[in-house]
Amino acid sequence: MGNKTVLRARRIFASIATVALLVGGLTALSAQSAVAAVPPPPPLLQRDGTVVTSDPIPTVQIDNGYVWAQTTIGSTVYAVGKFDNAREPLAAPGTSLTARSNVLAYDITTGQLLPFAPLVNGVIKAVAASPDGSRIYIGGSFNSVNGKDRWNFAALDAKTGQLVSGFVPSIGGTGVYAIAAAGANVYVGGLFTQGNGTARKNLAAFTAANGALLPWAPQTDLQVDAMVMDPAGQNVIAAGRFSQVNGNASLRGAAALDKSTGAPDASWALTKTVTNGSNSGESAGRSGIFGLATDTTGIYGTGWGFGGISANNLEGTFAAEAGTGKVRWIADCLGDHYGVYSTGKVVYTTSHTHACDTVGMQPEQSPRVHRYSEAFTTDARGVLGTQRADPNRYRNWAGTPAPSAYAWTPDWTVGTKTGLGQAGLSITGTGTMISIGGEFGTVNNKRFEGLVRFSTTPPGGAKDGPRLSGAKWVPTAASDLPGQAKVTIPANWDRDDLTLTYELYRHGTATPVATAKVDGTWWNRPAVTLEDRTADATAPQYTVVAKDGDGNTAVSQAVSAKVAAAPGLLLDRAGWKATADSQDSRTPAAFAIDGAASTIWHSAYTGGIAPLPHSLTLDLGSAKAIAALAYTPRQDGDTNGIISTYQVMVSADGKTWGKPIASGTFAGSSATRLVSLPRTTTRYVRLVATGSANGLGYTSAAEINLYAPRN
Repeated sequence: MGNKTVLRARRIFASIATVALLVGGLTALSAQSAVAAVPPPPPLLQRDGTVVTSDPIPTVQIDNGYVWAQTTIGSTVYAVGKFDNAREPLAAPGTSLTARSNVLAYDITTGQLLPFAPLVNGVIKAVAASPDGSRIYIGGSFNSVNGKDRWNFAALDAKTGQLVSGFVPSIGGTGVYAIAAAGANVYVGGLFTQGNGTARKNLAAFTAANGALLPWAPQTDLQVDAMVMDPAGQNVIAAGRFSQVNGNASLRGAAALDKSTGAPDASWALTKTVTNGSNSGESAGRSGIFGLATDTTGIYGTGWGFGGISANNLEGTFAAEAGTGKVRWIADCLGDHYGVYSTGKVVYTTSHTHACDTVGMQPEQSPRVHRYSEAFTTDARGVLGTQRADPNRYRNWAGTPAPSAYAWTPDWTVGTKTGLGQAGLSITGTGTMISIGGEFGTVNNKRFEGLVRFSTTPPGGAKDGPRLSGAKWVPTAASDLPGQAKVTIPANWDRDDLTLTYELYRHGTATPVATAKVDGTWWNRPAVTLEDRTADATAPQYTVVAKDGDGNTAVSQAVSAKVAAAPGLLLDRAGWKATADSQDSRTPAAFAIDGAASTIWHSAYTGGIAPLPHSLTLDLGSAKAIAALAYTPRQDGDTNGIISTYQVMVSADGKTWGKPIASGTFAGSSATRLVSLPRTTTRYVRLVATGSANGLGYTSAAEINLYAPRN
């Protein structure tokens, strides 16, 4: 359970086993199901127009409490939990208060509090809308609503907040924690022993017309925490921390119950795969399914656990097919998961995830880092990677169909009011907007207590940009060649963008001298190298700008590079090809023009040494004017193959070569050497090594560059 308080790559899953899993879903998942060679996890995705941005939008707050559950009717969000006041958006704690009694309603389009204001004298932990949207049902641990006796369950007019006349059911026990409504009936779950004075154990149903108790009476051994109606229409899906239903110990944490008879559906497939619930020893009641949600095709749920794999096998999120319960995917992100909501295209969850590399997100960090919300695709995009955490605590779901995660990670501060030490606990929405409720105090370091909205099109546009700038984002600069400067900087990161554009600016220039697009995250920040190929012979100053897809930018600290005078204009090597008369398979000719001084072309060194001379031929793609050649020897401290004497030749067709246009001797060091050439227009250039620095027959080169005449 954890504390109570990859870059995108275009991967092709070629193995037959993987294809079968993706097409057929989970046909058989034995414990620790083995896949001989597990492919990489699904790719982490750049947020698109279906995913909300990470910009928190001003929303009515609560004051000194928590929001446990939410539901939506039209544009109205109903939020319930434990609180005495609502607070204006962004207002400081204790200011701009309006009395509310554990339930409020607000407009999700404006974020403003609505006049809906029932009085409930205890905590509310469940809320659901009637199918026609005329009423909401609330459940929890209370005995009075609007001054009238209501035991743990009530129905309220969705507009006025008044009790629905004639609906007076009662639940005897600790409380109601889950509600689902369908047709003329309403179903409740929780921790209780009776309904309307008749024995019931944690599950009951009533008529919506008058609250009469129905004969629907399945039983669980421990409490029910979540309920939804299966979109296929026949079953009520119940979930919680129970370890059996009607004495059936194979139904742990979830069950599909016939909406008419209450009989468990033995064919429902989820319970054959996800088993979260125990009533044994120290693990009793310490694992379960916390939240459920549906869209038109699927059922989604969140798992939590504290007690090891024998008590629960999933911390994370599942997607199951409507009707059959067949598992569509698993996201086994470690850390308890709570709220879940699907738009039909994107699944959002709240959690305290501390490791999720099996789904292409962050691995376990040291010290541990928690993130509190995620966004996934509704469909499977690959299979889970290998779970490397303690196998006694966490199941290895490797090879199981998995969604892709989106790069979406707002910052949250955790609360303390529930005793769980979490941030978000529930999610609802309208598709393009979502509302997250919980016990958090801030979002992205701004005041959002208990409630916050996010949108695919936030007012004023997406403004949450790259996170690092100035002294927190420092580049280095070097010059490997005359007239060239390389600026290297760790990738930046963005709360809702995977891919950023990096622009290199030389002081005094209005346009970038180099650009690159690179993926980066808060846990994986690869080096970004930008090259100025037109640097002058001074000490130019550079800054790097990171830009997201919405135009938000961050600027690095400035850095200077010492650049030697260039003999001409450094040619762009894009599209060039390199070949050699001799090369080793591990050090091909192409490494001489790959832009990395850490790689080298080296003549063959296995199976004997071919005698000198050796040659490297460059095909420039088309005829170009050249005035100088730069040879960069290997930079690893080894002298094998460093050229001591050389010739430079040119050819128009790569077949006919005349006499050398330049020849000479290189000093024996790792410094880049310049060879001045008579101004020549040619397509093919050949560097011939006629001698080596250590007298052996090898030849090597880290980089070869060419310069064009300045005019």
